[in-house]
Amino acid sequence: MKRIKFLSTMFGLSALMFLGACSKTNEPEPNQPDTDIPANETWIIYNANANWSGGIYALKNNKSREINLSGLPFFQVSSSLGGRVLGKTLYKVNSASNAQGILKLNLNTAGQVVQDKFLASLSNAYISNYLVVSATEGYYWDDVRGGLKVQKFNPTTMERTGEIDFSSLSEGLPNESAGQLILAKRDDKLYVDLLLGTKLTGNWQVSPPKQEVAIAVYDLTNNKILNVTKFAGTTNLGVFIDHVLYSYDEVTKDLYFVAVADMKTQPTAASSKILRIKNGETQFDQNFSIDIKNYQFPAEFNRLFVHNSKIYTTIPSRPTSYYGGGQHGVTYRSDVWYWNEIDATTKKATRLNIPADSFYGTSNPFMHNGEIYFLSNNTTEGFSGVNQYNPTTGKIKETFRLKESGRLNGFNIIVD
Repeated sequence: MKRIKFLSTMFGLSALMFLGACSKTNEPEPNQPDTDIPANETWIIYNANANWSGGIYALKNNKSREINLSGLPFFQVSSSLGGRVLGKTLYKVNSASNAQGILKLNLNTAGQVVQDKFLASLSNAYISNYLVVSATEGYYWDDVRGGLKVQKFNPTTMERTGEIDFSSLSEGLPNESAGQLILAKRDDKLYVDLLLGTKLTGNWQVSPPKQEVAIAVYDLTNNKILNVTKFAGTTNLGVFIDHVLYSYDEVTKDLYFVAVADMKTQPTAASSKILRIKNGETQFDQNFSIDIKNYQFPAEFNRLFVHNSKIYTTIPSRPTSYYGGGQHGVTYRSDVWYWNEIDATTKKATRLNIPADSFYGTSNPFMHNGEIYFLSNNTTEGFSGVNQYNPTTGKIKETFRLKESGRLNGFNIIVD
């Protein structure tokens, strides 16, 4: 019996020693690349300083879960507010020196971000909204060329190629625009916000005569305005030109839009809403709206991404006003914005386990390889980075965080 106990004890110790050896063998060596990070991805990171200037970085072989940008090559810009990707090409609002227009950027042979071409706006104001559809199809808005006109351009050559005239929709009001904040394409139709009203003293938004929003729908095949669809009980579709507030649900093919409403007066009767134009239709779904008052008020929806009838947006943890607390936007940009998933059918909101955001970075979530990526800048926790969420499994993991590298104002992924 003693021999059996001795052998049993020795076998147990041997097993523990073997497991310990295996554990040490399987531990990654220091400074080895994280094999969980796809090698065929280039991460485009827009960092920013307190004055919004910053750099655009391209990381491929040097990607990691904690990124210090110090010493890495970058493309310097006066306004670093994120951008959009088409294949391996980047586009952003305004030039490196912040001249108004649309800037096209590429990766050189060393994998660094470099300027390609620039399409200048005739305007000196911060108003060059744009949409890149393909290598040969693009649209932009330039007030000097006509507020009720949408310009066409070639995203490869960055040359203006024509315009679409919405002037027949004018009501003779002081401030009129079509496509200033919303330019969306679905099938062969272009959807543009129609804003007719007056910019009142002390309010940077245009106030329409009626508390409603309007979308003009243009048939690109037959080159004609199909209709204007309106939705009452809110105002102001979109908010900033480099802050897109519409989303195309790739699964249902529905289009969603954010009406931020009047961010100064924050009226109860015309609050911020998320609206929808269903697949195959050109009219607002009058039976559908997601009202901010059901989650927090006063406040607005200010981010948007939709996938499979799930709406991803931020909801503040307390009432908040862009005009509150002295200089506008300062108190508004606190760590109070939490990423939520709202079911479009039940309208139930579920807070995601992602760090709170301060709204300094305005980039929307995006989907890549079946996962949705969310940006957060959190002063309290010192977090500035990205988390990815699998909508099928509900699993969330941290993609990366910046270390001693300013704010994260934008993130794109380019695949080899």
